[in-house]
Amino acid sequence: MSATRRLKLLTALCPHSQRIPKHSATSQTSLPHSAQLQTSAHMHKGLPPVRDGDELSQPLQPADVRAFWDNPQPSKRPSAAEPMDISELHALLTTIIHKKARKGAVAMEQYTQRFCETYELLESTDRTKLLQMLAYKFCTPKGAALEAASKYIKGATESSDAAQSAYLARTLRDSLTPQYTELFDQINRLPGGFAFLVHMRADILEFIRSNRDDTAMRAMSDVLMKKLETWIIGTLDLKRITWNSPAYTIEKLGQYESVHAVKSWLDVKRRLGSGRRCFGFFHRSVPMEPLVFVWVALTDSITGNVQSILRDREPKTLREEAHAKCAIFYSINSQPGLAGVDLGNFLIKRVVGVLRADLPNISTFCTLSPLPRFRAWLDHWLTPKTLEDPPNDINIPVYALEQLVSRVPGASTWTAALKHIIDSHGWTSSQDTLDAMEPVIRTLGAHYLMNVKRGNSRCAYDPVANFHLRNGACLHRVNWRGNTSYNGLRQSLELMCNYNYVLDRIEDNNERYVRDGAIAVSGDDPYIAQAQASSISAKL
Repeated sequence: MSATRRLKLLTALCPHSQRIPKHSATSQTSLPHSAQLQTSAHMHKGLPPVRDGDELSQPLQPADVRAFWDNPQPSKRPSAAEPMDISELHALLTTIIHKKARKGAVAMEQYTQRFCETYELLESTDRTKLLQMLAYKFCTPKGAALEAASKYIKGATESSDAAQSAYLARTLRDSLTPQYTELFDQINRLPGGFAFLVHMRADILEFIRSNRDDTAMRAMSDVLMKKLETWIIGTLDLKRITWNSPAYTIEKLGQYESVHAVKSWLDVKRRLGSGRRCFGFFHRSVPMEPLVFVWVALTDSITGNVQSILRDREPKTLREEAHAKCAIFYSINSQPGLAGVDLGNFLIKRVVGVLRADLPNISTFCTLSPLPRFRAWLDHWLTPKTLEDPPNDINIPVYALEQLVSRVPGASTWTAALKHIIDSHGWTSSQDTLDAMEPVIRTLGAHYLMNVKRGNSRCAYDPVANFHLRNGACLHRVNWRGNTSYNGLRQSLELMCNYNYVLDRIEDNNERYVRDGAIAVSGDDPYIAQAQASSISAKL
């Protein structure tokens, strides 16, 4: 961490403290991380020096760190590299990719390091231009690919020489490989190169979100994803993250948390306290930055509301942990650049093994998961035709439909009443409306999870459901008002669901889901049972 970065962290943590002299920041660069946080501001308050590893245990105000987490990265990183124009960057890439450095591996490493330093200095728009140049100018060369394909076809039809055929096949394969893969390989050889490529892919994905028709950038993203998958194998270490972990690691938890936002140091301290666990996979070249991590709550029963976990100010004590029955996985996150790389599956299995060894009293391993696309699906499902003539393949009790329609004067159908309510503001503040909505929303949520598929495939439409079902979990329960936050209302009308990892059924569940799209069910949720019965009858 640079001196400038440390000053920014110290300013966020101690906004009212005395200004730290410039020379003190310089002198701290050689000290341990905990010593760097022992500022003069801490001393003049009369507090004792903090111990190594306990620097974050001092009381902090949430507002002191909010601005720091909102802007976790400086816009430009310090570097000795001078700015380069587009023609110089093209020449540099040509040198790296076509290995035109005449001094061998050392020179190639220096050129690649220069590229990385230059990329770090660029603003967002310039990075996009550089990535597009890489995707378009250094993709698969069409001429070479056509020539190699022609030779391979001719050799396959006219020659029976196995060695010649193998040579032509290898030549064809090499000609179809995009040229920018050489750059990725060179970067990965640098210290910290793997982390650089993860962040570079995050930049590519950010561009693709608003430019989905750019096939060249999408192709480069896929190639880099495959590279990262290959390089990850055998390089991951599972670590438990605690309140005594390095501040840099804890900061990354707040930065990468995408399901339930971390609001302050006090918030993250509660999530890392007794009755709670956090585990992450770390790449050996980036030992302080988790690639993927999971939050776990130890409870007496399967939890249906995430606020009961996040706002619990009195979680289980160390003694009470020995009597907990359930481990609730309530948030799994990975770095944006690793989207599509399946690390969560391996992480859950490893964590289950660790928890079983440390806490043999834990017998239930269950998630508390969002339905991130439920509201979007429902808006799409409520077409003008559906509003006028509701379908009869979703079995909602008649009394519930009548109760819902009565909440909206002038509504002729229950679908029209539903559309009116979910599009209005403040409907969750009326208990009568909530009571009328519960059976309808839970029925639709169970139908969405059990019966709505992705395109023509057998996979669940919801990405979180597909992830856990593919891993062998059972759909356990749909929870009304499981996430009462603004994000929970916006994404899923406050629904959440539990996926139960029944250990002796995981392999069979996985095989049946992948082969037939069959969704395993546990528990006695009547809404899931009804959706499952509808699914079975529809297949008959």
